[in-house]
Amino acid sequence: MIDVIEITIEEFENDIYDKYIELFPEEEQREWNKIVKTSKKGIEKFYKIIYENKTIGFFLLEKINDDYPFYIDYFSIYREYQNQGYGTKAIKVLLSKIINKKGLIAEIETESKDNPITIKRFEFYKRLGFKKIKSEYLLYNVYFTPILYNDYKEINKEKYDKIFFDYYAINCGENEVKRHCKIIK
Repeated sequence: MIDVIEITIEEFENDIYDKYIELFPEEEQREWNKIVKTSKKGIEKFYKIIYENKTIGFFLLEKINDDYPFYIDYFSIYREYQNQGYGTKAIKVLLSKIINKKGLIAEIETESKDNPITIKRFEFYKRLGFKKIKSEYLLYNVYFTPILYNDYKEINKEKYDKIFFDYYAINCGENEVKRHCKIIK
C-alpha cells in the first residue's frame, strides 16, 4: 500500500535531496537556498512516498495561502519504481489525504510529437482527472502547459495565470520571472 507522509526539510535534505539532484536536470532544479526560503515562509512542504516501508519517491508542494490551490513544485518516483503504477497511486493518495478539495495545479512541458515523453506525461495526468488550462508559458526557454486537478473551483484563465506567476515569483524572484518567464497564449 502506498502512503504519502509529510517530512521536515531536514529529512528531505538528508534522505531525499540526492535523488532530487539525480532525477531532475540541472536546469530544472531550484537553488537550495530558494527551497529553504519558501520552506521557512511555510509555503514549501515536503512529502515522501512510501511503499512497503521504503521511500520510493517524493513531492514538494507549495501553498501560498488558503485562496490558492496547492502547486506541485516537484514530483518523482525513483527510477527503479517507475512504470509500475506507483505514481498513479501516489497522486491518488495525495489528492485524497492532503489536497482534499483545496485544488492542485502543476505545469508540464507542452506536448510535442518530437518528444513522446511529453505526450505520455499529459496522458498520465489526464487519466487522474487533470485538465489543461488554456494557457501556455515560456519558462527559461521551455514551453509549458499549466494543468489543474478538476476538483477545483472554476476561475478564468487570467486568474490561473496570476496564480502560476505568483508561485514563480516566490520560487525564482520577481526579476527572474520578468527576464525568463512569459505567457505565450
